[in-house]
Amino acid sequence: MPKEKVQIRKAPKFLPFLILFAVIGVVVALILNSFISEADRTAQPILGYLIAWLAGIGGAFGLVFALVLDFISRKRSKTVEATRSR
Repeated sequence: MPKEKVQIRKAPKFLPFLILFAVIGVVVALILNSFISEADRTAQPILGYLIAWLAGIGGAFGLVFALVLDFISRKRSKTVEATRSR
């Protein structure tokens, strides 16, 4: 059987990074909301806006972080020869 060259690397999974950083964004939104005094609050639901924006920004940072880790893992990948079994 012919031998083929294959790359071996540890690739990160993107969804856990997206979820983790989005949850961090929600926690930051809750902390920021607790610092707003009652006198400065308006009738608008500021907590909802904070959660939406910071969860989205956190998720985006998580994806960028996973992409950087994926790029690093491609640089550290090893090429080996393997035979295909049927």
